[in-house]
Amino acid sequence: MDPVSVVVGKDMNRKNRVPTSDDEVQGPLDVGSVLSGGSGRSRVTIREDRGITCKDIRAIIPTVLILLFTIFIMVTVIPYAFSSVIKQLQAVRELEAQQAEMAAAKTEDAIPNQTQSSR
Repeated sequence: MDPVSVVVGKDMNRKNRVPTSDDEVQGPLDVGSVLSGGSGRSRVTIREDRGITCKDIRAIIPTVLILLFTIFIMVTVIPYAFSSVIKQLQAVRELEAQQAEMAAAKTEDAIPNQTQSSR
């Protein structure tokens, strides 16, 4: 008897034996799975009605830490990286304001000259 036939023998329990067909690989479909079209609430168990435990909090801590780190990066690094662009935009606004003031001053100077020449 070779070692392979001993390992794959029918005497082994289900956890240790190698699956021989696709049905055994996939296993039974879950009632609440997406593929089966179940609503997920069709099987209500006691475990679903339990409150939040310390184990639940420990499970979401990595996600919360990643979220906080991302927000920190957004608030600090991104404005620093775009500070030169922000300064350029502010300079453009100041130049536009100066040009508007100069244009307003020219029109004010032009109006009194027209009234004096018409006299």
